[in-house]
Amino acid sequence: MASRPHTIELKPDAFDLVSREAERRGVTPDQVVEEIIRTDLAVVGGDLDAVLNRAAALRSTLPSLDGVVVAREPRADLQARGA
Repeated sequence: MASRPHTIELKPDAFDLVSREAERRGVTPDQVVEEIIRTDLAVVGGDLDAVLNRAAALRSTLPSLDGVVVAREPRADLQARGA
């Protein structure tokens, strides 16, 4: 499949994010943008019910967490240190 050049205008902060991600991956900013577009647009054409079912199956394998309990110990540690 041949590619055709297109211009996409990004705000400076968005371009900085794309550039940093490209540098981190060792690819060009164009490659990062193409991957993001393909990934996001592929989801739109996908089967939402299948995605939700997979997410539910994944959640069922995770342990149950109580956010208050999880936060209580680190908070107590901070209070003990006077932070």
